[in-house]
Amino acid sequence: MRDAAHRASTLIDHAAQILGPRPTTETPETTLAEKIRCVSLALGCGLDLLASHTPTTLTETISPDAPTIAATDTARALLHHLSDHTATAAHLTKHTGAPANTASRPLLTAAVLSRVFGADQRPPIEPVPLHRTPERIPPTAGEDINQSITGINASIQRLNKPDAPGSITTWRYLARAAAIICDINSKTILHLTRRIEELNEPHHIPHLKQVAQSARKTSGRWKAIIRRWDAYDHFGHPATGIATDASDLIIRLGRLIHTDPAWTPSPRASCRMKPPAQLAVTTTDAARVATVTLKAFEACNVIAAHHRTAINDLAVIDVLQQQQQHPTFRPRVPASTRHLLRLYEATETQGTETVTTLGHTVEALAAGNPAQADEARLIIRRSAATSQSTLAAAGFPASIDECLTTPHPVARHTAPTSKSTNAQKPFRS
Repeated sequence: MRDAAHRASTLIDHAAQILGPRPTTETPETTLAEKIRCVSLALGCGLDLLASHTPTTLTETISPDAPTIAATDTARALLHHLSDHTATAAHLTKHTGAPANTASRPLLTAAVLSRVFGADQRPPIEPVPLHRTPERIPPTAGEDINQSITGINASIQRLNKPDAPGSITTWRYLARAAAIICDINSKTILHLTRRIEELNEPHHIPHLKQVAQSARKTSGRWKAIIRRWDAYDHFGHPATGIATDASDLIIRLGRLIHTDPAWTPSPRASCRMKPPAQLAVTTTDAARVATVTLKAFEACNVIAAHHRTAINDLAVIDVLQQQQQHPTFRPRVPASTRHLLRLYEATETQGTETVTTLGHTVEALAAGNPAQADEARLIIRRSAATSQSTLAAAGFPASIDECLTTPHPVARHTAPTSKSTNAQKPFRS
């Protein structure tokens, strides 16, 4: 297995030489290049992290996890995962122009070697998920504010990872749920504004009023999307998981501000609101409730960000209907579908503006709570980032190229005589 790993490594290095040196520009020219670059950086960091468990000098001790990392089944599992990524890179290079396409052969050979020697009869090591999706917490009547916020956070985290198959019914349901969430959030912001006035803190009032206005615009955008979805025929029921999470979020957000402990969204639902002093006793409580509202707006933005999947589902149905009605005509996406796409894009832009405005307001309200202010700043950055790599690079103390090329000391806790000439190798890319 060790020989196979070395042969695969040699083949990958040979392919890298065929593909030529990596680009000198910091900004990738395409989205694919950006993703490959980020994967390369992550792989380099991971390799350096693995190497740190088994230092080559006698002055450092081996990590307790080193035997597990060096175990045969671990190596087989890593080779097995490597084969998938190597094969993907091979297929990508195969569709490029000459001479880069010749790199596909050594990459495919390396993928086969990794697959054959990475196969094992024993179950592979199960990795620890970095972002675990929490279990659903069904809402119950009479929850206190801590239980309610815990359930709201769980529903939001589950909505931030929509993996259910799309359908017209599901997308229409999610759009309606987002509109209801924005309406409830608007009421919450108005209630917090009245409470801040009672607490005699007028410097927060203009910002809260600006948030309320932006929230109303966001709600209006979602209602326009609902009207477009209602124009299409829909059958069946929405996807159970994501629809249930959206319903849980609506119920808890509504019960947070309404007096009825068993409040549910319906025409007969009670409209009586809690007194502002009951919703937030102090400014710290107001910041906490505003943070919950901020996360709910972000969840709506996540739904809006998946608009291309929704539009693709709708476009397929439209094209099939056109083909049935006019078999001899060339099918194309109708103007109504393109209009819905523009509505989603406008809603996402408006939602980002609302999150940014509300996030800055939460920062001001949570001036005495650094953790809460940091969370609001993170949500602002996350909402404004166009990709995960952009978010990861935001606020970096130095450029990526500088971090990759500048040598750094390995460790300062060892003897200076043994480390004075050693420098940490740059991450592989």
